[in-house]
Order: sequence, then C-alpha cells, then structure tokens
Amino acid sequence: MRLNRPKVNLVIDLVAFVGAVFLIVTGLVLEYTLPPGSGRLGTEGFGVHGGPHRSVLLLWGLSRHEWGNIHYWTALVLMAALSLHLLLHWQWIACMIKGKPREGSGIRVALGVLGLLSLLALALAPFLSPTVQMPRGEVLQQRQQDVAPK
Repeated sequence: MRLNRPKVNLVIDLVAFVGAVFLIVTGLVLEYTLPPGSGRLGTEGFGVHGGPHRSVLLLWGLSRHEWGNIHYWTALVLMAALSLHLLLHWQWIACMIKGKPREGSGIRVALGVLGLLSLLALALAPFLSPTVQMPRGEVLQQRQQDVAPK
C-alpha cells in the first residue's frame, strides 16, 4: 500500500498547527492566568504560609503544575510533528541547499551553518550548565535586592 503523501503532509501540518496553538495558549495560561506563586497542591511549603488553608488557583480543576505538564507534552508533540515535516520535505531541503552556486552563496551557507550551530548551542546550554541549590529565603532576598531601586 502506497502512502498518499499530500494527505500525510496535511495531517502532519495540522497536528503541528494545533500543537503550536496549544503551546501558545498553555504558555499564556501559565504566564497570566496562573502566574508563578499561584499555589501548589503538593506538601512542600505548606508549613510556611497558611498550611493546608492556603488558597490555590485552579483553571478547569487543574493547578499551574498540571498546566505545565500539558505545556510540556504539547511541546513534545509539536517537536515530533515538525521533525516529521522536515523528514518528509528532506529532498526539497537538500535541493535548495545544493542548488547552483551563485556569487555570495558561500557567505549564506556559512551564516546558515553558524546560525544552526548557535541554535544548537543555545538549546543544549541548560543541560550542560550546573545547577545551584540555595535556601529559598536566600533566593528571595537576592531577587528583592535585584529589583530594589538603586
């Protein structure tokens, strides 16, 4: 059985579009509707401010953390769809890159490679950087000092 390539492209593009819309919406929900500090359902921090009586913001019965999980999984679906999209269009990409050499095309290729390497370095940086563990009070104090007018 032969795959109907235009239909496969359509499905992948639709999945990518829906994934992008959901990623934007969940990002906006996390930033503006359920901002950082809007409450946790877990036990960490319950003894600090109000204990079990501390209010927690929910949207459609989901906490900020649960919306964060939806955001994460949506990002993975979008990346998978975009990877499939690139894979299906690989011949076209190769033809565009190979093309007939023209004046200035060497500079374009060099800038493209430099841009791709920069993007890769930026994407890998958080995974290669060390983490630091600090008491919550110290972090809050540093943040207040950074925000305070000088």
